[in-house]
Amino acid sequence: MSLEEAREHLNLASEQWERAATDAWEPSDAASCVTKVFYAYENLIVAVAEAKNQTWAKSHYKKADLAAEFARNKVLSRDLHDEMLRLNDLRKDVSYGEPGEGLGDEDLEDLVGGLEEMIAEVEQIVTALEEAAEEKANE
Repeated sequence: MSLEEAREHLNLASEQWERAATDAWEPSDAASCVTKVFYAYENLIVAVAEAKNQTWAKSHYKKADLAAEFARNKVLSRDLHDEMLRLNDLRKDVSYGEPGEGLGDEDLEDLVGGLEEMIAEVEQIVTALEEAAEEKANE
């Protein structure tokens, strides 16, 4: 676990956000947008875990549980647990060739906007910890 790993996951989430934002534009690709947002949220949770030296597991459900824990402990302002599970279900429907009604009803701009807010929040967390580590190293 490290700040370097945290930064890598944060950067990956940002790249996924950029691609999801493009998918949200007309003509939109809802399946691709939802999938990218889901994976970006997962990468944000891993980034926070790495930054806070907290163990995490390569399981969608465990990452969602960790998101809930971060919200309970006031590490993150928003509990992403249910949203991550919902997006995972939408993503799986698409992957198995059975996009459900929920995908057509998804407000892609809101989805991408919410992700952007969480990226900014995690950016602040990681940057503050990086700065603190740099200060400590310079002492």
